[in-house]
Parts: sequence; C-alpha cells; structure tokens
Amino acid sequence: MKPPEVPAHRDPHRWIVFAIICLIYFFVYFHRVSTSVIVSDLLADFDTTATALGLMSSMYFYIYALNQPIVGYLADRIGPRRVIAWWSVTAAAGCFLFGLAPSVGWASVGRALIGFGVGGVYVPTVKALSQWFRQKEFATMVGLLMAVGNFGAVVATTPLAWAAGRWGWRPTFFLIGGISLALALLMLLATRDAPEPQKPEAGHTDKPTSGLLNSIGIVLAAPQFWLVAVTFFGFYGTAVTLQGLWATPFLMAVLDIERMLASKLNMLIPIGVIIGAPFFGWLPDRFALNKSRVLTTITLVYSLCWLALLPVFDWLELPGFAMILLLIGLMIGGFISTIWGIIRESTPTERLGLTSGLLNPAPFLGVAAFQVLTGSIIDRAGQAGELVPLSGFTTSFGVCLAASLACLVLSFFIRSKPMAKKRL
Repeated sequence: MKPPEVPAHRDPHRWIVFAIICLIYFFVYFHRVSTSVIVSDLLADFDTTATALGLMSSMYFYIYALNQPIVGYLADRIGPRRVIAWWSVTAAAGCFLFGLAPSVGWASVGRALIGFGVGGVYVPTVKALSQWFRQKEFATMVGLLMAVGNFGAVVATTPLAWAAGRWGWRPTFFLIGGISLALALLMLLATRDAPEPQKPEAGHTDKPTSGLLNSIGIVLAAPQFWLVAVTFFGFYGTAVTLQGLWATPFLMAVLDIERMLASKLNMLIPIGVIIGAPFFGWLPDRFALNKSRVLTTITLVYSLCWLALLPVFDWLELPGFAMILLLIGLMIGGFISTIWGIIRESTPTERLGLTSGLLNPAPFLGVAAFQVLTGSIIDRAGQAGELVPLSGFTTSFGVCLAASLACLVLSFFIRSKPMAKKRL
C-alpha cells in the first residue's frame, strides 16, 4: 500500500526550494543596479557615451518587463522549477557575454540576456511559494524574499566596486556568471515542484482554462486587476525614481553635502526595505489583519513622506531626512509584501503564475514613466554645476506626491478576500 503523500506545506523540502530560490533572487536585484558602480570602467573600456551606456543599462528593464507574461504562463503550465532553472542559465550566459563584450553593442546584448534570464525568477517564485506554503504564510515568505533581493542591491554597490577594482569588472562578471550557472543547475537537480493539490482552495472554484489567450482575457477582464496594476505602477514607479535617480542629488542640494554622504543616506531606503518587507509580511499573517487596510495605511504613510520631502518645507535637518528615507524604505517593503499577499489571496492557484506575469510589468513601466517625467521637469529648472535647483525638485516631487495620493485613493477599493469566479 502506497504511503500517504505529505502535504506540500508540511514537507521539509519546501525550505530547500525556498533557500535556493533566495540565492538566485539575490542576483535579480544585484543585476538591477550593478552597472551604476562600474560606469567609469565601461565608459573607458568601450570609449562610448553616457547615452549609449544608459541605453545598454535599460535593456535589462525592457526585456524583463516583456518577459513576464510568458514566464507566468509557463510557470502555470510546466511548473516554476524548470522556468527558474532554465531562465537562470540564460542569465549566466548573459553575464559571460557581458564580460567578454568588445563593444557597447555586444554589452547591450549581454545585458538584454541578463534581463531576460532574471526576468524568469520572480513570477515563477510567486507560483512556487503559493504551492509550497500555506496562504496565511505567503506574505511572510514574499517579505523574506524581498529582504534577500534588496541585500543583493546593497552588495551591488560598495562590494561590487571593490571587486571590480581588485579583479577588474570583466572577471567579476565571469565569477557572477559561474555562480548563476551553478545555482541554476542546483535548482534543476536538487529541487522538485510541489504536488498539485487534490482539491481547490477555499473560495477558489475556477477550473484550469485551456489556451493562453482565454486565460489572459479572464485575468484582464477583472476590475481588481487594473486597480492593483495602477496602484503598483504609481507606488513603485515613484519609489524607485526617488531611490534610483533623485535622492542623492536632492540631498546634496537641500543639505549642501557631498555626494558620498548623500549616497550613504540614500542606502537607508534599501535598508528599510530589508527590514520592512519581512515585517509587514509577518504582521498581517500573525495577527490576521485585513491586508487591504494594511495597504491603505502603508500608502498613507508613504504619501506623508513625500509631503515631508517637498523642499518648501525646510525644517528637516540631516537626521530628519535620514528618518524619512528609512521610513520610505519600510513602506516600500511593506507595500510589496502586502500587495502580493492580496494577489495571492484573491487569485486561483492555477492562474497565479499568469496573473503575476501580467501584473509584474506595471511597476517597471511605472519606473520608466516617472523617471522620464520627473527628469523633464527637473531639466526645465536648469542646473548650477553639479547641483539641481530646488525648484526642480519641488515640482517633480509634487507630481510624485500627487501620484502617491492617487494610489491611496485606489487602495480603498482593493479587496483582499477571495473573489468570485473570473476575478483576480
């Protein structure tokens, strides 16, 4: 007689799966910001312009965003393990090509391969976590995953600069490619997909659909999908625009400090994410809080942070700005954990990969849109040497404040309870 199968949420193997995924996901965030600290090396080696280098770096984001619906659908069809493993092999190949690139054109191809490869990690991971962990544990696990990812972003700053200075940026990327390839093989050989549940989860009665277009139509027809997508677009777009583009020059201008100190203050944002993501993932699960209300509270605090950053309020000193930046990081981490927890609760498991894949481009498109918009506003204000006039930040940050307030309004309509058929 065959022994009964251990439920996935009690199988110790789930921790092996989660640990290997975390190691792979570390490099997703690492690659997202890795080019920033080797810009001078790339400019010198390729004898190119900043515009060409910016286009090369952006290949990651464009290919990553376009990739999401595909990997989501495949995660539902063939399982997350294979998608994560084979896409990670592609990322490793991109690292090797990037390290070998004789020109900025070939470096762009390598960067695109990296973006394609790491783009096959997060959405299948959402699917895997939904299979291996209970619904009430899901937000906690996403929070822990986000903490690991943001630690990768931190390592991609000073530690990467040290490695590139000691060994050169090309050998460093060969090493990263080798590690990525080893992790891909480990994922393929040392893990397995969770067994399919024998009965549907409570509140989810949808049957699997046949055909990609039919499934996409069902997902896109849900009003909840668009509420979440637009909120994700505005919140994450403004947050990364601040962290990745304007925080350092803003702090230099408003506090009259050097770039190094301003960049150290900016690191408080990812540190806040590392703390906030697992905390806000654990908090609603531990105390059975309504995630929709938690999301609204987070968005409210985030909006107040933007209000405090407006240069028309000159009462903040360096410690005050440090607290605001740390708080913004905490809210970013909390937002990501909470909104993915809501998505998990309100999406049938058999369609979670595709839904996640269709949603995940929204935050990246938000980053692209707000960086261009705020950049054009700040350009109109002119520039005085290395500093941007505070009037440019006043207007552009006002736009970000308006976007965060719009997200706050939308958050009141996002529901965290399982919904009826054909809804997200």
